Amino acid sequence: MWINRYGIYDRADTLLSLLKGIDYYGLSKDAFRVSKIEKDLYLARSLDIESSNDNLNRILARLEYNLTKAFLRYSAGQYFGFVNPDYLYNSLEEYQVDSLTTRFRQLCDLKVLRPDKKFYFRAISHILNDSVAEFWHTTLPKGRLVGKLLKELDNPNLTKSERLRILCNIERCRWRLRGMPNTDLHNKYIVVNIPSFELYAFDGEKSQTMKVCCGEINFKTPILTSWIKRMDVNPQWIVPKSISKGFLHNYSYMHKMGMFVLDREKGKLAPEQVSYDRIMSNDQYIVQAGGKKNSLGRIIFRFDNNFSVFLHDTSAPWAFKRTQRAVSHGCVRVERPLELALFLLGERAEEMEDRLQYSMSVDFINDVDSLKKRNIDRKRLVNTLNVNPPIPLYITYYTVYDGICGQLCYYDDVYGYDDVLIEKLSPFIE
Repeated sequence: MWINRYGIYDRADTLLSLLKGIDYYGLSKDAFRVSKIEKDLYLARSLDIESSNDNLNRILARLEYNLTKAFLRYSAGQYFGFVNPDYLYNSLEEYQVDSLTTRFRQLCDLKVLRPDKKFYFRAISHILNDSVAEFWHTTLPKGRLVGKLLKELDNPNLTKSERLRILCNIERCRWRLRGMPNTDLHNKYIVVNIPSFELYAFDGEKSQTMKVCCGEINFKTPILTSWIKRMDVNPQWIVPKSISKGFLHNYSYMHKMGMFVLDREKGKLAPEQVSYDRIMSNDQYIVQAGGKKNSLGRIIFRFDNNFSVFLHDTSAPWAFKRTQRAVSHGCVRVERPLELALFLLGERAEEMEDRLQYSMSVDFINDVDSLKKRNIDRKRLVNTLNVNPPIPLYITYYTVYDGICGQLCYYDDVYGYDDVLIEKLSPFIE
């Protein structure tokens, strides 16, 4: 592809020239064999072979291999990412180990695109058509954030640690998401960035932000993409076993918090009828009635995912006063849920605002008879609202991010993901 019987094609020089500039992206020239390619091009053209203790055929074969390797490695890495996040994050935490198998906790579900035969065939066709530079530029990472990160990378005053963090976040910008819109092109979407503990709601030129609480270190909020499809007001909460087994026989607490037992065979039972064995075998569940004491708060925002997580209000708003807000069991608690609900409703917000406020403020319990006794206007209550069309949701992990303000901010690596990513990126970066 780079050499014929008459010599070396000019496209080899084009590629070498491009490779010499990859330090702009923080990439290592050694990883892309730049010095080896440059040396072999000189030897092959000058025929100064005796000084190298090599022969021409070996030099030409090495050139063909190294040029192809460098071009394909760079193109695929820049276009798709040098690291596959699903492999990276989903092999970090062992949660079930026996003599035969080791299982890992799933921490990421991004469904990223990866290079395939079609991509490599297209790359090779550009080599053969002498359009190396054209294809090269189509593979470069693009977007608002990556542009700012690259500008920051050029800052000579960066510490080594800051530089590595920027390179990590440039890599995250490379990951192309299957089935999700490009946020630089899509008008309306939600971003939750775990390290900043913030939610960003974008709608064209309009935007808003609010604090969130994410999963603590042992119950990490997963990195994922989805679509918010529904809101449930005053939801009931099926308490996970990992939480409920801590208070199973504290009946006064369960009564105080509006909890009851749901049995597969006997239906609704009082807390005193709970059975540890039936809870552990999924024949019983602890359920918390909707209302002001409910741990999910007054509203929950539902989206499809493999982790049983969601965005929701909270009955413990004190956590939003903290700087480090990794306090949940994996779900994302939002600071201003009513504002988020109205944002998601769009044109229906004005029509539904009064009913939402009423439903989220009354002394509500999931009990029709109780509603009648307390003179609650059932016609004003809202139970479920569909989000139509669904709104894209991105739960991300950027430790250097621009958010709403537009300026890059550095955030703590709360889950230690930067260190893991740096290790995997190290063969490719300076």
